[in-house]
Amino acid sequence: MRVLLIPEVYRPEDATSSGTVRDAASWVETWLAADDSLHVYWLLPPRERARYDHEDVLADNERVTLIEARPFMADDPDSDPFTEGGYSEAELGALREAIFDRNGYVDVVVDQRRTGRTELYKWLLEHADQWAARVRPFDVIANVHDIQFPFKYRWCSYRNRYQFLAELCGALFADGAWYTAGIDAAGALMAADRLFEPDVVRRAFSGSVIAGSPIEFGRYEERYADVPRRLHVAGALWEKKHADLVLDVGRRLHDEFGIRTILTSMEQIPAEYRDRAWVDAFPEASRDTYERALGEGDLAICASEYETMARTPFEQAANGQVLLLRDEPWIYDCVPMDYALAVDADDLAALAALVVERWDEAVAENRRMVEHCRNVRAPTACGRRTYADLRRRIRTKRERYDAPAVTDVVERAAADVAEESSDSTTHTSGPAAIEQVGEVSNHVAIDDLLARTAEYTNGRPLSEYENVAFVDVIYALRSLGYEDVGNPGTPVFRKRGA
Repeated sequence: MRVLLIPEVYRPEDATSSGTVRDAASWVETWLAADDSLHVYWLLPPRERARYDHEDVLADNERVTLIEARPFMADDPDSDPFTEGGYSEAELGALREAIFDRNGYVDVVVDQRRTGRTELYKWLLEHADQWAARVRPFDVIANVHDIQFPFKYRWCSYRNRYQFLAELCGALFADGAWYTAGIDAAGALMAADRLFEPDVVRRAFSGSVIAGSPIEFGRYEERYADVPRRLHVAGALWEKKHADLVLDVGRRLHDEFGIRTILTSMEQIPAEYRDRAWVDAFPEASRDTYERALGEGDLAICASEYETMARTPFEQAANGQVLLLRDEPWIYDCVPMDYALAVDADDLAALAALVVERWDEAVAENRRMVEHCRNVRAPTACGRRTYADLRRRIRTKRERYDAPAVTDVVERAAADVAEESSDSTTHTSGPAAIEQVGEVSNHVAIDDLLARTAEYTNGRPLSEYENVAFVDVIYALRSLGYEDVGNPGTPVFRKRGA
């Protein structure tokens, strides 16, 4: 199986600080561990522009191919609105060179960009002989992160209701949809019910997946202080997060209990927040600075109106910072419905004071919440949900594929190529040679296979027949018990169990 993964890099100068990239990397790690026949292609900005390494996206693994290209509008000073969409000529050309020029293919495309999917779809179809294909050559999954409900963007300079409707239609009419958060899936379903016929909505949502946003809980120690001494306010200071409200709580904690506030943000911190006697501010904080504050803080507060499975507050909780939450629908993708430390925004200050006074009870409640969150957001759980959908799509097509004439030619040609690959490894001896034989015998490179099919047709390879699609050859191999070995470059197949 081959998967093309295209996350939105919403911080284009620092890809690994984009939660979307880290989510996808976590999926890939689980997929590779679960399936040694899988290959992943990433489409990402060049490393020198987006400040990430091969290891950050597991591209140091031979079963992962990193395709780097400059995104649409990347060099324009007004590029901010376009991190979420559009495909550049450079990107489409890079996909062709890395995949199709090497007789490669993709089974599933996981596309997180909100716009540009039509152009991407056309480009992939152009390389897929779609009219001859017995099964759909590939599936495009809309990877929906933070869907653009109008209430989220009421102050945005370049969004209005049109963007929401376009994104909703893009998710409904893609070949499938993965939603990061259940709250977004529920909201999309409600909106779709008002706009479309029930059958349309039912088909669109019947196979949807709530992927979740994984957190590596093993990285965090969940150590609690005997007595709380520091509030840690972490992350971006966007308007939806209501930093004023959180710092008002911090002032009360300082006035009543002497608790100081640590403020860490990857961005600049306004003077009105940092220039307070009881605040220790760290603007443009590095990951190391943030993680040091994780160890120093004892309390955390999240007053966001909305989030899409927020990561930072739950990392804080996992490291032993008792987490107080503004009671909004989004939090229940992550916490128990009866979480005692969730209250209305106006009650956060009173709750914070009560938590300090009844610290042991608050710690116990935070522990309960973290355990619940661990079950929902563990990397293996998120990875398995998405991987199961990938496998289901391949299995369904394999069961539906039916082209006896093509399969017969492929079977005979594959047997010849596999025999030749086996013969080529039998003329050496010793342990290393024996291991090599085990690795390459019965292997069938797709270009060798296509060339050999000419011996069982009218002298032309199957790939030259207008009524035979490349994907037909792939599914003929799969129906005969072959699987992709997941190698880079031109795909190679092997007999399962051989």
